[in-house]
Amino acid sequence: MKKKVLIIGAGISGLTVGNYLQMNGYETEIFEDHSLPGGLCTSWNRGDYTFDGCIHSIGGLNRKFILNKWFKEILPLDEMNFNYYDSLGLVVTPEGEKINLWTEPKKLEEELLRIAPEEHIFIKSLIRDIKALGNIDLMPKKPIELWNPLDYYLRQFISLPFLPYLIKWNKSLENVLSKIKNKNLKYALNLDFFKRFPMFFFVMSIGQLASKNSGYPIGGSYNFAKLFEKKYLSIGGKINYNSRVVKIDTESNIAKSIILKNGNIIKGDIIISASDGYNTIFNLLEGKFVDNKINNLYSKHPMFPSVVMVSLGINKNLSNLPSVITLFQKTPIVVDDKTNVYEIPIQIYNYDSTLAPENKTCVRVILHTHNYQYWKNLKENEKEKYMMEKKRIADSIIKIADDYLGDIKEHIEEIDVVTPVTINKYTSNRFGSIQGWEWLPSVIPELISKKLPKLKNFYLTGQWVMPGGGITGAFITGRDLARIICAKDFKIFKTKKK
Repeated sequence: MKKKVLIIGAGISGLTVGNYLQMNGYETEIFEDHSLPGGLCTSWNRGDYTFDGCIHSIGGLNRKFILNKWFKEILPLDEMNFNYYDSLGLVVTPEGEKINLWTEPKKLEEELLRIAPEEHIFIKSLIRDIKALGNIDLMPKKPIELWNPLDYYLRQFISLPFLPYLIKWNKSLENVLSKIKNKNLKYALNLDFFKRFPMFFFVMSIGQLASKNSGYPIGGSYNFAKLFEKKYLSIGGKINYNSRVVKIDTESNIAKSIILKNGNIIKGDIIISASDGYNTIFNLLEGKFVDNKINNLYSKHPMFPSVVMVSLGINKNLSNLPSVITLFQKTPIVVDDKTNVYEIPIQIYNYDSTLAPENKTCVRVILHTHNYQYWKNLKENEKEKYMMEKKRIADSIIKIADDYLGDIKEHIEEIDVVTPVTINKYTSNRFGSIQGWEWLPSVIPELISKKLPKLKNFYLTGQWVMPGGGITGAFITGRDLARIICAKDFKIFKTKKK
């Protein structure tokens, strides 16, 4: 008799683990609070425009990498179209210096040497390592939870050639920048997203973009998530939308069932939460299965910030512009009462014609903030001011874009502003965090258990068990968990449905 698996959340990780467990003979059923799949991996329509809220790029597009093979177990990668970035973007300093962060190593080297010839030793070393890391596949072939002594022994030989790079760049971006004197080179490297990872991640990311192992799926995030849903439904999976789980029922330290908001009780042999970690552990399970490590994790570990995201639908062809322009300002944008932002990254979706009508363009600006409570208080207690604050930030972004790009304001047809409260509302992510835990300054992220102390037949998956989060992290944790469950049940892990 098939084991019944209940999965909470139809984001990328929930859909991934559902797909693989279906392939391996389990009966799975997903319960999703929202009316759509994808979770954080989403986009939405405003008028004629589709605004994307997630993907900049995904990995695993180069056939030499094992992740490519794994993605193809679910996704029709060979039939999909991708945009491969030739640049991380054009960086414009407060003084007006323009620096193009090319992904092609030789062009990047020439550009960085142009602005900082006195830093040639550092630049040449950086470029050399970008070339080396662009073709390195460090992905473990199976979950660390399933490693045996031989796996640990062999891994040291696999990792040995790359160890010098790991050691060399096992530093925060702040640490690296502190040793650089040229202010333009500092601006070029001081991109907000990469501040939350070890420098190794920056070096490898450019290398992977150069080797065309990373790219953006044409059609946007929601259509990407729909492919996971399509595969899951095609092999017999079942999804219940608008089905909020309010409790996970346990008996004798065994997860037995879930209780929905409408009062329905669904029994299962295995329960998996692919949703917010804090809500799962401390609300759905009432904090009954924690230890000091979990308490410290949720009280002390730095979290990825939330965002204020401004999206614009512009009745203008912007194909002549770079796809990303990062403007460093002399005067910051005040995001909220604790957040000032000097760096304005303008994402111009001129490479995806599916998001806007012909000769029209979607533009997005993301401003990070850790001040969720500010926005929550406004939304709940000062609704009019909440709306005014959203408009104020949108107007500030529009002015900056208009000043730099020219002739933008009068062509704007749609404006959409997402706040941390919006993220929390549609994903339940604590404080509206967009990628779970930050990756502390270490090349190897912490291993966070997919199980809880003393609780049987229950697992966690998704960004709350892998620091750094992202699409790849969500996919990997879902696939790994399916392998772990199969191993526990003495099943040979399969990647096709018979």
